[in-house]
Amino acid sequence: MSGKTKIGKMHTRSVPNRIVGWTLFWLGLVVLALNWIDQFSELAVLPGGHSPFYLAGGIAAAVVGLWRAGVMDAKQ
Repeated sequence: MSGKTKIGKMHTRSVPNRIVGWTLFWLGLVVLALNWIDQFSELAVLPGGHSPFYLAGGIAAAVVGLWRAGVMDAKQ
């Protein structure tokens, strides 16, 4: 066994990418919260009411937002 230490290259995303990513993440969470409110109350907060498309879109936006923000990047 060798005593070598592998030092990886540190990669961070640019500031505009991080801003867009975090904004998209929070917007996805807002859509999920509004969809939940629309489903369990009498309020009509989203056009068309509760929909699985809002659920899928909110989850997708949150995941893409985290990826754009650099949270899912491999760090060594």
